[in-house]
Amino acid sequence: MANFNKLAMSAELLSRQDLKVASSMLGLSKKLVYTPTGATVKVNKYNYNPEAVAHLQRVIESDSKGLAAAVKACRVTRVEIGNIELDACVSTDKQFVALQLLHFIDYTYQPISQVAFYDGEQAQLVASILD
Repeated sequence: MANFNKLAMSAELLSRQDLKVASSMLGLSKKLVYTPTGATVKVNKYNYNPEAVAHLQRVIESDSKGLAAAVKACRVTRVEIGNIELDACVSTDKQFVALQLLHFIDYTYQPISQVAFYDGEQAQLVASILD
């Protein structure tokens, strides 16, 4: 599991009113909490081949009306090592999801999409493609 402070989207995460940083283990580690439900937000990085970019971008760029169709059409397969990375922050109760796509360029992952935030039913829908 990745550290939320090391994500390209960390500034956007920390600026949200519905997320807070909580210290645990005597302040030695920090976790991100989705405050409406009190659920911990887990950070994962998934790798894909370039063919997956169009599907994942369609999900990220969809509005609330087109999201269900974009998720249903999203047929992507994770790979062990790929040059496309999807950073995903998902609350343990799946009521909050944040996504950002990155591309491996010049020996680092560079963002190629905006950060997309989902909550409630939309978050559950988007989380289904990450399982």
